[in-house]
Amino acid sequence: MNEQQVYPILGVGFGPANLSLAVALEELDRPGAAHFIERADGFQWQDEQLLPGADIQNNPFRDLVMPRNPYSRHTFVNYLAERDALTNYLHLNAKFPLRREYAGYLAWVADAFHGSVDYGQSAVGLSLVDDGSDGELFCVETESGRQYLGESVVVGTGRSPRVPPPFQRSLGPTVFHSSQYLSSIERLQDKDIRVAVVGASQSAIEIVLDLLNRANIRQVTSVHRGIGFRLKDTSPYSRQVFLPDFVDYFHPLPSETKRRLRAELRSINYAACDQDVIDRLVGVQREYELIASDRLRMMPFSEVAEILPRPREGVHRLMLRDVNHLTEKTIDVDVVILATGFRDFGTGPGDEPYHPLMEGVAHRLPLDEEGIPVVARDYSIELKTQASSPRPLRVYLNGLCEASHGMGDAGALAMLSARSSDIAGSLLESDGFDLEQRLTAGTLQ
Repeated sequence: MNEQQVYPILGVGFGPANLSLAVALEELDRPGAAHFIERADGFQWQDEQLLPGADIQNNPFRDLVMPRNPYSRHTFVNYLAERDALTNYLHLNAKFPLRREYAGYLAWVADAFHGSVDYGQSAVGLSLVDDGSDGELFCVETESGRQYLGESVVVGTGRSPRVPPPFQRSLGPTVFHSSQYLSSIERLQDKDIRVAVVGASQSAIEIVLDLLNRANIRQVTSVHRGIGFRLKDTSPYSRQVFLPDFVDYFHPLPSETKRRLRAELRSINYAACDQDVIDRLVGVQREYELIASDRLRMMPFSEVAEILPRPREGVHRLMLRDVNHLTEKTIDVDVVILATGFRDFGTGPGDEPYHPLMEGVAHRLPLDEEGIPVVARDYSIELKTQASSPRPLRVYLNGLCEASHGMGDAGALAMLSARSSDIAGSLLESDGFDLEQRLTAGTLQ
């Protein structure tokens, strides 16, 4: 093999999850231990959801690091203090920070690690290569054709968007997932359009409200299987799912028990919304009722059964089915926005067995009785190794493990510091992982 940089820890994705890992490694006195690749041209977080008035729904003290190290220079409070903005923030008396302000905090921390990140590199495949002396290495190939070698890989890309079957062949400029919302809708700002928003999540209601504030939106149709937008369960008892202790309780449970428990706790994080946005939408809906306007249409107990052939160019005809009466009706819209969440690891409808990036190592993944990769408590998957392999090969899943670790892994900011501590500790304590020696060598011959 030609001489090439080998990274002891190679991170794929540089959002909050792997950013928190970078902070943890630095504070374990291992700065530069990991190198990251990120598909965006610079750090970004929820750029497609930075809507006016949207907040983060998370206690700001539970940031990248504070629960682990309140004296860290990377806390949200220190970010405010460094910008001479702490007094103004406290004066707001806000329960949660605005999403835009928290995005600024995350970008501020990310700037401290810019030397450890290659931006503009979109990972398209993960495979194994034999170095000829020290065993196998992970190889991450990017869309540009670059290859990165690593002894351990941490996947922190976020989960794959969930696209219901009726829409999978229709994705494009006018049918798109909520994770592409702002850039997609702004490309249509010069068109007079009718929009259907599918889903009943916090993202769905925020998008409905944002659309109603846009002058070019003629009509918004909100489609959801339930009775409407429901209130999120914010009880301190329920929200224990976002504590490390709950991960310890949840992880060893049998798969069937995990599925049942996740279904019972679903309203804590899914198909449910905060009180403030529900109140705002109800007020807007009442205003339209008073002036006999149909600019906002609510379609409860409904699902999109089929996208029918277009009646004319630029129009999508949706077949809606009442989930209780099983009656059907059609509506015509110009744009469809799928606020339908993200895919879990599993065998259920809409699930995927593993992240698509891992297809190249799928044959080496240890599987449980249902055929799903086995993820250890430290968020690692230890690949099946060859007999001559001198060290274990581990892929770490940073923020992808709701099915195995519980709801705290569903993109929640609250678990960042605890999860990054678990992963960093495991990386540095792995058998045969002489970090200092590998950092010094840095290459393979």
